[in-house]
Amino acid sequence: MKKRIAVFASGWGDEYFRRVVFGISEAAKKENIDTFAFVNFSIRGLDALLNEGEFNIFTLPDLEDFDGVILLANSFNLTKEVEYFTEKLRELKLPAVSVEYEMENAATLVSDNYAGMYDLVKHVMKEHGARNLVYIGGPQGQMENVNRLGALCDAAREAGFEISDANIKYGNWERESGGECVKEWVSEHGSLPDAFLCANDTMAMGACEQLEEMGYSVPEDVIVTGFDCLREGQEFQPSIASVGHDWEEMGNVAFSMLMHKMNGEEQDTVTLSAKFVPAASCGCYDEDNSDNKNVTGKKSRGNEIDGLQADTHFRHIYLWIRKIDNAEDLSESLSELFSKEHQMEGDDFMLCLDPEFFQIEEDDLNLYVTGYNDKMEIIGSILDGKPLPRTVKKRNEALHWLARQNKEPRLYTVVPILGDLRTYGFAVLTGDLRIALRNQFYIWTRHTSQYLEQVRRNLIINDLTRKLTQLSVTDVLTGVYNRAGCEQIAFPMLEEWRNRGGNGVIMLVDIDKMKVINDVYGHANGDLALRTVASVLKSGLPEDWIVSRYGGDEFFVGGRLHGPEIDLDKLRNSLESRLAKEVKKRELEFPLGISIGTARMEREDTITITEYLQMADDDMYEIKQAHHKKLENKQ
Repeated sequence: MKKRIAVFASGWGDEYFRRVVFGISEAAKKENIDTFAFVNFSIRGLDALLNEGEFNIFTLPDLEDFDGVILLANSFNLTKEVEYFTEKLRELKLPAVSVEYEMENAATLVSDNYAGMYDLVKHVMKEHGARNLVYIGGPQGQMENVNRLGALCDAAREAGFEISDANIKYGNWERESGGECVKEWVSEHGSLPDAFLCANDTMAMGACEQLEEMGYSVPEDVIVTGFDCLREGQEFQPSIASVGHDWEEMGNVAFSMLMHKMNGEEQDTVTLSAKFVPAASCGCYDEDNSDNKNVTGKKSRGNEIDGLQADTHFRHIYLWIRKIDNAEDLSESLSELFSKEHQMEGDDFMLCLDPEFFQIEEDDLNLYVTGYNDKMEIIGSILDGKPLPRTVKKRNEALHWLARQNKEPRLYTVVPILGDLRTYGFAVLTGDLRIALRNQFYIWTRHTSQYLEQVRRNLIINDLTRKLTQLSVTDVLTGVYNRAGCEQIAFPMLEEWRNRGGNGVIMLVDIDKMKVINDVYGHANGDLALRTVASVLKSGLPEDWIVSRYGGDEFFVGGRLHGPEIDLDKLRNSLESRLAKEVKKRELEFPLGISIGTARMEREDTITITEYLQMADDDMYEIKQAHHKKLENKQ
């Protein structure tokens, strides 16, 4: 059996995630090892319950099922993510490598963030004369951020000046935060610095876009630099001066370190070098692209086409499932769609939903907030591009099911499927990791979750409709069908049964001396009499027989005859006996009896339901007369 390793990461650093995980998985394939990448989209400061749903994907696998773990810990956004793995590694003693973050019981792989940033700062000071430097960092205290800021402060100090606290702004690694930091600094100082030095390319692009919106040009009015050398930053105009890593090499090295750990070897901290790469945003123009040096925010045409293809695919998913309101149709529709187009999902794809997803309860209390159900429903899935049948498996069996079908080692990317603060399930994708670019991984998970929310809404609407329909055919007082229910449900059922060659029974049940109960003992006791008789009829008849309050104090009973002929006289006596026991048990203060008329429906008969009702009514009238005479004689 193939070995398997688990990789855990936040998907927000899309290119970083794509290239590092690609490096890991390619190295793993050479060793005949499957790679499972568990990806979430938690955000520091996001609603706690939303983050809980994202965090759940890290708790999905049993780590004992894996031979080793690689943590892209620098991408984690929540303290609890680090705490969770710290505790797990301490508990399990599992071979582990942590990237860019030192963790107990794990080997550490780090980049030389300091040297690359130091060279960048020296460059903008020496080559471009920059002195008033503003640092736009990631979250305060994050290790990579600390190292990069430290390099800036040291380089400035060597040049004879200090970086003041006013010239340090903290973002959250995202594009918008880069722009917000620029806007905030300019608002506070009323002018531009010589340079905005950003802790990553994503915030640097946000800074450039904000400056353009404010009427400034980069680098003519102010220098902007980044870090990470993202492809998007290189395609951006002006191209972002940055510090580059070989991330695929980082993935290869991380896997190599893990293999040593899996073989029982000790591992020291390994440091990879990073290199400063000048570009247009610091004023180092590429002569071939000088005509575009002042055009901010343009994207490559190729990525626009990728976005259009993705949008078309999402539209198709929505069109195929927007009206679905049950598990079977959802599975068939998604399997058929993904067998036709799966450029994002891959040839092998699996959607696993909590079986409770299809059960409606108030406030979705049957769905999980923390963790996952022990069983998952595999639904809307494909193997080698062909539809898979819907099935329910134990959670761990479902997670590894695709891998067990493939002899060749693969990369399986696992993402959470969430809705309205509840966990719906997870998806396993095998598609090309280019899906991670432009945050398309996040877009895929959010679109899929939203479309499933529409399915949930359809389920809720159907449930409400069913309940409203049930109310319309139910007698509120007794809980049995009312006359409308009798005519809409019982009569058609009996007719269908007879048309299919079956026999049946119609009974009319009338409460004896009901007017006396109401007049002498009060209408509250009259209502109690109706409820008592309805209860006896429901409990004393076969489950598939229908009881309805046909009008006033009269009940209709309709049932199918199965097997041996039923003795209607015995059934009538049994119901009367049950009622007598119930009267005694409830210690009713009034006499309560019933008269039951019956009519047997034979398959050979040609008469109508109305005629059967008349036959039962005539029979009931004779019995009622006899009961009344008996009561009068007692008096």
